[in-house]
Amino acid sequence: MDALGLSKDECVTISIVAPIIAVIGPLVAAPLADRLAGGFGGSSRSKTGRYLRVMLAVCFALATLFYWLLLTVPPIHRSPPNVTFMCNEKGGFILQDRCGAERTCYNWNGEKGSVIVTNCIFTCNATTLYKKETTTLSPEQLTSSETTTEDYYDETNDTITVYNEAEIEVNSAPVPEVVTPSVDSANAGISLSPHMCYNNQTDGPKICEVYTEYSKNVTFSLSLKPNMKRSSENETEDDICRYPFADYFHCRIPEATAKDLVTDNPDCEPIVLCEIRDPYDNENSLLKKSKCGYNNISFWLYLFIRSIADIFPAAAVALLSTAVVIATRETSTGRGDIGKQLAAGALGFAIFAPIIGGAAGGKFLAAMICFTVLMALAILILLFDNKMPLSPPEWWWHTRCGLLALPMSSVRKYGFEIAALGIILFLLGIFWNAIDAFLPGHIVNLKGTALIIGLTITTGALPAVILFIFAEKIVDYCSHSNILILCFVSYIIHHVSLLHIDVPGLLLIIETLEIFTLHLMWITAILYLRHLVPRKFTACGQALPVVTHFCLGRCIGALIGGLAHTESSKKFKDVHLGFTIAAAVIATVYFFTYHFFLKPRCAAQPQLPPYPAPSVVQSMNGNGSYTPLRVYHNGRAKKGHFRY
Repeated sequence: MDALGLSKDECVTISIVAPIIAVIGPLVAAPLADRLAGGFGGSSRSKTGRYLRVMLAVCFALATLFYWLLLTVPPIHRSPPNVTFMCNEKGGFILQDRCGAERTCYNWNGEKGSVIVTNCIFTCNATTLYKKETTTLSPEQLTSSETTTEDYYDETNDTITVYNEAEIEVNSAPVPEVVTPSVDSANAGISLSPHMCYNNQTDGPKICEVYTEYSKNVTFSLSLKPNMKRSSENETEDDICRYPFADYFHCRIPEATAKDLVTDNPDCEPIVLCEIRDPYDNENSLLKKSKCGYNNISFWLYLFIRSIADIFPAAAVALLSTAVVIATRETSTGRGDIGKQLAAGALGFAIFAPIIGGAAGGKFLAAMICFTVLMALAILILLFDNKMPLSPPEWWWHTRCGLLALPMSSVRKYGFEIAALGIILFLLGIFWNAIDAFLPGHIVNLKGTALIIGLTITTGALPAVILFIFAEKIVDYCSHSNILILCFVSYIIHHVSLLHIDVPGLLLIIETLEIFTLHLMWITAILYLRHLVPRKFTACGQALPVVTHFCLGRCIGALIGGLAHTESSKKFKDVHLGFTIAAAVIATVYFFTYHFFLKPRCAAQPQLPPYPAPSVVQSMNGNGSYTPLRVYHNGRAKKGHFRY
């Protein structure tokens, strides 16, 4: 997005909208996969699992196609046009250069925002190129110099009553000065200084800002009207946009000052001309939207393609989770280890991120070439490997402590628990994406490189490979809820660390927390839902964490986290401090609710599989011996006991 030229606000908007659209993927793919598997709707049961392989291949192919389309979006060439602040007795104006070859002006609709003015002078030249060199004063000069004053202004008697005197603030780098006939307000008293008067309320008093050479910056809250045609023969219509103020504004020009200007230039129309400080980057900037290239068609085109493209990876993640759960199902000969399958994914996650960041310099084209090659390999394997154990699960695979599959009534029985898990995953998604979506930009702001951005993924994924190998044992021993509570505790540390770390390399240490907040959380959710959701809804169950965490949670996380990434460093601290407090509160409430209320009342006791009565045994075997049914294989072993 940066290489395309999108603004910070546009990047935030894309991070908010794309996950919401992506929710379509798992919501459509998961029910379709369950139906094709013969799970419901009266369809015949698939015996090969080919439907799942084909659906995954289609998702991979469409994702590749749409991400390549992002390269067709024309880059945005942004150029901040020159702009100045001008006013006289008739009102106030913003003067701005026109944009592009079309020489366009922005069409204002009454939006309100801030404009910070400085270096105000009396002049005849209404130009957009005005910049004035300012001087840094010594403490002795500061104590004796004139200051900005804010006054009540009464037009009836033309008098001013001073009611507040503001402190002085001077700091500016030397900039080129446009030579123009002017009267410097420093050589005159307050009575000859520019008086910029405005009215914030319909029936309220008129307030005047008096500007002197050593005054601080003055901030006005303004709204503008569309471009006004030229009023001077010296100004051509193709040069400058003139935006009149929508609200009352009046600048007093002393008669003596006007006479001096007219004496030097008989055609002079005296005005007050001010430089605008940070016109497009200040907080709540009014002029930000008028920047050339803002609201470009490329932004809308990128948003559309990106939102559609993200649908297919979201669907693929849900289908992959389903495939892994089915492939590692529990059978009469034991059960496969789901953690080892996800360990392979974490290894790829850890390897290729720094390759793209370091070797390719973070270039999107290089990333897409690598992505395409990997997707092509995955598609070939899916289409030609017919020995994948992806046939729909047998009727006995969904066991709990050796018992038979959960009946359909378990959807109602465990509905509250499934909904509660969805809420927890949604909250974790908010905390995760408030960091993840903006971490690359934060590293760039700290002067970090693309390699460091890639390594932030590696530091969390590489140790997770080892963790995944023993993941099922870890989850069985610790229990799902304790692991999810640990994730919230990790976010407390994560957000606090972002407040204090200003060295990009140190962020790599903190990103190791993704071992818990992303990888361990993900396999915990998969295992939990594997046992809560009946086999007929396997794909729908595995789609739940994708929808809640990676779609809805990502959306809200980007919405709230985006507030931290403005020009104001104060907001960055406030937002992450708020996340820290929220994580602490949720972790505390979750801990006490689970351990002191839910666990004692709702925890299921481990049960051993029922064995037939002796009469049944004798009727089955003439010698009185009995061989357990396959469904109860290894039923008494520790492996069959789960702690949920």
